[in-house]
Amino acid sequence: MNNNTYIENKAEKAKPKAKPKAKPTTKKKKKSNKSLVKILSGDFLSEKTLVDNLPFVGFVGFLLVVLIGWGYYTESIAKEEAKLEKDLGELNSEYFTLGSEYNRLSRQTQVANRLKESGLTESVDPPKKIKVKKYVFK
Repeated sequence: MNNNTYIENKAEKAKPKAKPKAKPTTKKKKKSNKSLVKILSGDFLSEKTLVDNLPFVGFVGFLLVVLIGWGYYTESIAKEEAKLEKDLGELNSEYFTLGSEYNRLSRQTQVANRLKESGLTESVDPPKKIKVKKYVFK
């Protein structure tokens, strides 16, 4: 019985309930439009909030300068890396060329041909091994 309610006036019963009003979305658009107009016109620079937050704005500006500098630095490092890779390729090919030239010139026949010009000849007799039975040190 606690759920029952008493209607005092029949006029209240016939009165339709009012629908809740929908929030207008134009306020947000107007506010963002005003903010955009303030930014484009430069009025936001004279407001108290910007002056109060000037250290933070300066810090953000400093970070932007550091970010730009870091971008230039990494770009120069990338260019130098590409140059060094190109030089490495050239040095690598030069190394293999010189290595093959050295192997060709250090062959026994090449050495013998070069020594003939100076008057030296290749020995025909093989080297002999000298055997000593006992070493005596005094």
